[in-house]
Amino acid sequence: MENRTDTIAAISSATGLSGISIVRISGQEAFVVMQKIYRGVKGKTFEEIKNKQLGYGHIVDVRTGNIIDEVLVSKHRAPYSYTGEDVAEINCHGGQVATQAILQSVLDCGARLAEGGEFTKRAFLNGRIDLVQAEAVMDIIDAKTRASLQAAQNRLKGHLSDELKEIKTYLIDALAYIGVGIEYPEYDVEEAQEEAVFTLLAKAESKLRTLQKNAARGKILNEGLKVAIVGKPNAGKSMLLNALINRERAIVTDIAGTTRDTISEYINIRQIPVLIIDTAGIRSTEDVIEKIGVARSLEAIEEADIVLFVADGSRAWEEQDDEICARLKTKRVIYLINKSDIKIHPSVEERLSNKNLVILSARTKEGLEELEEKIVQEAGFSEEVLAAALSANARQEELIAKAAASLRNGQENLSRGMVVDLVEIDIRDCLESLYQITGQSVGEDIIDRIFANFCLGK
Repeated sequence: MENRTDTIAAISSATGLSGISIVRISGQEAFVVMQKIYRGVKGKTFEEIKNKQLGYGHIVDVRTGNIIDEVLVSKHRAPYSYTGEDVAEINCHGGQVATQAILQSVLDCGARLAEGGEFTKRAFLNGRIDLVQAEAVMDIIDAKTRASLQAAQNRLKGHLSDELKEIKTYLIDALAYIGVGIEYPEYDVEEAQEEAVFTLLAKAESKLRTLQKNAARGKILNEGLKVAIVGKPNAGKSMLLNALINRERAIVTDIAGTTRDTISEYINIRQIPVLIIDTAGIRSTEDVIEKIGVARSLEAIEEADIVLFVADGSRAWEEQDDEICARLKTKRVIYLINKSDIKIHPSVEERLSNKNLVILSARTKEGLEELEEKIVQEAGFSEEVLAAALSANARQEELIAKAAASLRNGQENLSRGMVVDLVEIDIRDCLESLYQITGQSVGEDIIDRIFANFCLGK
């Protein structure tokens, strides 16, 4: 169990061989620890190093007095540090031996090993950042594309927090108007009160609707757009996967049913992380293993954001193609006629001519650029949308949706003539969801769960 009064330490750089490694120390005794193990050039002590400046010297083993490594150290006084506490950082040569020896010397001076994410958790608990910004730290580390990185950076800078703050202000002002009516019922201000509350809720709803849209797109930047490739056996699905990821990931043969399970790979399409899922060919079969593969293909269709239906252009359209298409009625679908390098059968082109269609060849890669552009369009991304995306995670998106539902309920109740006092419940429910996003109202178990996903040293 962590203790917030402890001085904590950990290696903050990646494991393995590198040019430089970093050991971070945070807490009330951070500078005391450094005073014991740091030996500056010309006898300069750590205490003499100015705030936010580097010192050059050596770190010694506190037990033997022997030099461990040549280092650069920095001092960051509370509250103007990453954690809001006194923080010291040691930059040493990369590699496990020297870094671990320095960390051990720090621990021998009384610091304890930090838990995963504990530095960022302390930054949150000390009010340096809110929970949205804290989660953005891990999203920056996990970013899959430059757009994902930028969206996470926007969140760390407080863009999402600022949007939420504005919405909360509208709601709090609405509650204030309601409070006036309750406190002073002798004044006949009900009509003006309702109008003011209605206007404030409309402003909040408009902001929240935009935020919900941006958050949903941001979640795609964070977790990836799921795109399933489906079709009957031997339509060229696995070859299309290989063409999109530009390497031989799936086995390609002329034998129907070669792919028995789903195969997935992340690719970067116009700065959007896309999880491409190659599925087993969908058909009736008595083969037990292939049946399992077909079942997983149907699951992949359900979970996909976009489905790529691949028709074999070299063969006539079949009833089997119709059966697969019938399963896609509720999905966003891009229809593909594959094998354009061979003469396309008229029945296939005729059947799909009025669809959201791309004609391509997975073998020659002709038409791939058009397909990638279609995927971006279908996902609703543009340069403006990418710039506004906030890379919300699943927790935040769920709470934004919950807040929006409470707010809509309040607006509907007000429109139906319900007394303003009762609408207060919906407004407070909306505010509670927004407070949970930023961490103003969230249980310790939720906080622990969030920071448990962080890496050690962050």
